[in-house]
Amino acid sequence: MSINKIIIVGGGSAGWMSAATLINSFPSKNISLIESPNIPTVGVGESTLAHIRGWQSMIGLKDKDFMKDCDASYKLSIRFTDFYKKGESFHYPFGTPVVEGNKSLLNDWWFKKMLYPNTPLSNFADCTYPQMALVNKNKCFLNEDHKLKGFNFHKHTAFHFDATKFGTWLRDNICIPKGVKHIKEEINTIEQDDNGIKSLNNKYKADLFIDCTGFKALLLDKTLKEPFNNLNNLLPNDSAWATHIPYKNKEKELVCYTNCTAIDNGWVWKIPLWSRIGSGYVYSSKFVDDDMALKEFQKHLGTKELEFKKIKMRVGIHNRIWVKNVCAIGLSAGFIEPLESNGIRTFFLVHARQFFIVSQIL
Repeated sequence: MSINKIIIVGGGSAGWMSAATLINSFPSKNISLIESPNIPTVGVGESTLAHIRGWQSMIGLKDKDFMKDCDASYKLSIRFTDFYKKGESFHYPFGTPVVEGNKSLLNDWWFKKMLYPNTPLSNFADCTYPQMALVNKNKCFLNEDHKLKGFNFHKHTAFHFDATKFGTWLRDNICIPKGVKHIKEEINTIEQDDNGIKSLNNKYKADLFIDCTGFKALLLDKTLKEPFNNLNNLLPNDSAWATHIPYKNKEKELVCYTNCTAIDNGWVWKIPLWSRIGSGYVYSSKFVDDDMALKEFQKHLGTKELEFKKIKMRVGIHNRIWVKNVCAIGLSAGFIEPLESNGIRTFFLVHARQFFIVSQIL
């Protein structure tokens, strides 16, 4: 099948990142994005992993192009606080551990732990990841002279950014200028035939439809009825309260890592953007109701004087994420526990597989 016309349904980071990828790789194709003028995006996927660097390279996106407009800051690691023991934390840095000179690769650290049982778990990252020297001092540099061995700035860093602003930036600075047609319209009718989707609102036709409608999964789920495998039995966290926190001491609080803290019935994320902090409490509705979870979150933050947004998460994945002429990207395809920035990470992993298939067809 020849694919010449592609319609992406849904905006947000998934929709506009898909549009940016396609228009950059296939500039001669007819690509449109349709989004509702009345449905807001989830807008809390503010923390990324180093996988974003490969995508950046693919579309030629430089840090300086978007960071200022998207309230972005650099991220080198994820810190887990109170997960193992109250009052203790450990880091999960990007990149690969350096074991040069070790007698038994990573096992050297375990021998150290046996000899000195009081060695904190945080020491593992400190001993094996060179960039922890930066994280612990809240510093970041290009390392162009390679003095810090094992740290590659362009591979071992990621970003904290405002996901809504990032989608908008891609729309206005890459997608539309390169030829993506932007249509603001509610999808009221979806017509089908043997190939899948025939048209939207009886007028928008395409060879390929990409579903970026979030948890709603308008095309893959609501229209094509592709079965969804709910994974709540394995990943019970299905709800979150989210908020924005102003800085009190920006020099101290604007750190180069995402912090995750375990509390009573889940965990709290803390993501330092350039102008404010994004925070949220992820929990399971099986173990605590929404009102009690909000009180736990407010107690952890030490304030009720903020605006709080409740998010219901659909945890799992569809049997197939490409059915007939519909391909799902982002939350419409699936979602797992967001403990390690897996929302946007899932976009890269799923997108890479789907993009490879599309490139073979095109």
